[in-house]
Amino acid sequence: MPSAVFYTGIQLRTQIFVVVVGITMLLFVLNMVRRKRLREQYSLLWIFAALVLVLCAVFIRAVDRLAHAVGIYYPPAFLFLVAILMVMVLQFHFSTVISNLREQNRGLTQDLGLLKTEVRDLRRRLESDS
Repeated sequence: MPSAVFYTGIQLRTQIFVVVVGITMLLFVLNMVRRKRLREQYSLLWIFAALVLVLCAVFIRAVDRLAHAVGIYYPPAFLFLVAILMVMVLQFHFSTVISNLREQNRGLTQDLGLLKTEVRDLRRRLESDS
């Protein structure tokens, strides 16, 4: 086991794995945006999440100090806390997007109903004029 001065609670191979996962996630999101399968506005949070993941793994000593400042003395637990908070932010963002889409859908459904009524009335008028 490394000396207590340099030990952060996370092994080097775990740090490397997290960096690889973060970079893979970042490249995947950027590729989805490039192929127009993911809109830019939705990709920003995913890009931010990937960058936070990579930065947390690269600057593990800063994460360790921040964890201790918050009162968490096991850095991997702090990383889980950061991940949970990021998931909550993503869920909140998507909840607002879904709420907006629901309102748009309701408005479009109402407009469609009005247009159908207008078309039906116009057809009846045309049939009665003929």
